[in-house]
Amino acid sequence: MWWKSNQKPARKRRAGAGFAAAALALILGFASLCMSGCGADDIDISGYADETITLTGITDDDITLTVADLKEMDCVTVKTESTSDKIGKVRATGPTLDTVLRQFGMSQEQIDSVRVFARDEYDAKLDRRVLESNDIILAFGIDGAPLGEEDAPLRIIIPESDSAYWVRMVQRLEIE
Repeated sequence: MWWKSNQKPARKRRAGAGFAAAALALILGFASLCMSGCGADDIDISGYADETITLTGITDDDITLTVADLKEMDCVTVKTESTSDKIGKVRATGPTLDTVLRQFGMSQEQIDSVRVFARDEYDAKLDRRVLESNDIILAFGIDGAPLGEEDAPLRIIIPESDSAYWVRMVQRLEIE
């Protein structure tokens, strides 16, 4: 050959016991996450687990869910921050609105808007534009901890959006 390599030939590695053990650990870890509902954050919601959230507009009758019911659903934990300076960075845990709607045969794509009502009489309307471009998290935990009394039983978190939509003390969602 007209060129000469100074590199040693690559050694083939065999999948040995170390690799098998690591693969098994990865599989077991993934399985435990799948079975735990909300993944890594085991948030103690005992102080407000039985508080209810009412959903209207899905069926002819109101649907009542507890925070414990929401925790049993498939949940996400998302690090995000609001686009306004009021709240800053958070790590929110809870099911998405789409996950909740799918429990009742609907999806977020099928609705026009959601009006969110809070215990302190604050409300916000999430219109079609917000629903089309965002995941809506029904957070029962922030930063790996339960919500404080000023936020419980539920807080709406919309990643990378204005915190005016991040309604706290949620008691009712009106689906339109």
